[in-house]
Amino acid sequence: MSSQTIHPSQKKLAAAKVNGVVINQYQVETGLEAVLEPYKDVKGKVRLSQQQRYAARKHVIDNLITRELLYQEGCKKKITATDEEISQVLAKSTEEYETEQQFKAMLVMMGLSPAEYRDQVKRDIIVNKFAASLVEGKRKPVTTKEARKYYDDHPEEMTGAEVRKVLHVFKMLDRYASSQDEQHARQELQQATASKAAVEKIVSRKAVAQSGITGEDLGFVAPGQLHPLLESVAFRLQEGEVSRIVRTEEGLHVVLVKIILEQGKLRPFDLVEEELKKKIYEMRSVAMLNQCTDKLREKAAIEMFDQVADNKLAQEED
Repeated sequence: MSSQTIHPSQKKLAAAKVNGVVINQYQVETGLEAVLEPYKDVKGKVRLSQQQRYAARKHVIDNLITRELLYQEGCKKKITATDEEISQVLAKSTEEYETEQQFKAMLVMMGLSPAEYRDQVKRDIIVNKFAASLVEGKRKPVTTKEARKYYDDHPEEMTGAEVRKVLHVFKMLDRYASSQDEQHARQELQQATASKAAVEKIVSRKAVAQSGITGEDLGFVAPGQLHPLLESVAFRLQEGEVSRIVRTEEGLHVVLVKIILEQGKLRPFDLVEEELKKKIYEMRSVAMLNQCTDKLREKAAIEMFDQVADNKLAQEED
């Protein structure tokens, strides 16, 4: 779906109705555009099959219906968005642009007036508040035993792209530093990181006294999580190898690759335990939220006008 297919006139076309409230085609198309954005290549073409696009469209419409149901129920529960809360969100949104004029230009490109955007922010705050109220105080902490059971029951999820445990030693250096200052800094850093043991010592201590050299354990990192220059070096090193000094705009760096977990290899439980606990915790929240929305859907009057996705997916199944 191209952004060229999105036009403010679609606000007049109903895609669905939820208890009499219209969800319009403009909302569907803008939501679909956001969902498809990560699947675009450098030329802007969406690299998904037609069936996957229809599934994405159905997902967007279902999500809009769900959020409308949550908004309506939140209003019934007297949940509100204060002017201060709305202003904070608007200020944060504006900060992403160099000037307020650029922010307003973005709204024009999206086909939204400032009032419409403000109303959208207000609705989002109410939906999020109501959703949070459904799970607040009801979720129990996930135990190690529960995380271990999920780990054992879902081995297919415990693999992934290659990751590397990286230790990082850094000395800040101005990008405009003289060649003499840079040479001196390089000598200091080179002496301090002359061996694997030296790097590990710096990281364990977090810093080298009076040198401006700091160390940190970056944990397991995947491609795309480091500065491009550091990544290119870290993912060429052998396990246990210390890198050469790498210069970036921030300063001088040395990395040590402690452990390499190859692509497709099962991750050790202690590596993924905390991540699994967070995942299970969120899954419980989603389950509670789904239980509520299922009940709201049963009671709601929902009319569907945009049935393209449903019809096409049904044809695919036949």
